[in-house]
Amino acid sequence: MMIGEHFKRVRNSKNLTQEQMAAGIVNRSFYSRVENGSSSITADNLMKILYKHGLAMTEFLRDFDTSESNIETYQDKITVAYINKDILALEDIYLHFKYEDVRTKRLLKFLIAELNGTATRKQFKKLSYIFFKQNKWDEETLWLIFHIMDWYEMSDLRDLIDAVIKKFNYKNSTERMKQLMIRIAIRYLAICFKRDKDDSKAKDIINCLKSLPNTADMRMYKIITVYYDKLFSHKYDEASDIANILNNI
Repeated sequence: MMIGEHFKRVRNSKNLTQEQMAAGIVNRSFYSRVENGSSSITADNLMKILYKHGLAMTEFLRDFDTSESNIETYQDKITVAYINKDILALEDIYLHFKYEDVRTKRLLKFLIAELNGTATRKQFKKLSYIFFKQNKWDEETLWLIFHIMDWYEMSDLRDLIDAVIKKFNYKNSTERMKQLMIRIAIRYLAICFKRDKDDSKAKDIINCLKSLPNTADMRMYKIITVYYDKLFSHKYDEASDIANILNNI
């Protein structure tokens, strides 16, 4: 079964129109093309649509013989809730899910505090120490790092990004690890722009991301990279055009 056919089956089981299924994530015409197999959807938008309708990634992909771990499903839900600043969703996950890694639960508590405006640097430093205490650069650690990057000083953040980029092409890097590394790199660009830090490291990352393969799952990341490249080059009108394209994808 193709992913578009599976989308259609799930949508029909929930008695939703294409417009209702895709609302707020992608436009209806694009979603229609996904269902009929003429367009592919990014992992981020797939995750957002599933989360919007209360569907776990593992359940959706069951027909494709995909075996994602429970912790990865939690991670996806937490990330989407955090990006959407959905405190109630984060609190619900915190209360009702069990965790294989205590770091995930500590992160959830911190993210809820951050969105409520009560998180402190002391809490961040303690959290960062816990993340790196085991000195493990695995999928879990990369996912954890993504959510606390805004709290780092620029010098520490540069060192962190250096370490992440050096590990990108390691032969034992999984596809999920690479995706997480790319998201970390893009978030670094966002932080640099927000803090008005157009440094050489940002330019190196832009060049690195531009060289990503031209595959469907990398296309969105490359478009976002071009967006930040335009911002750093002070081509704000062109950046605005790209932002409009991204908002309509």
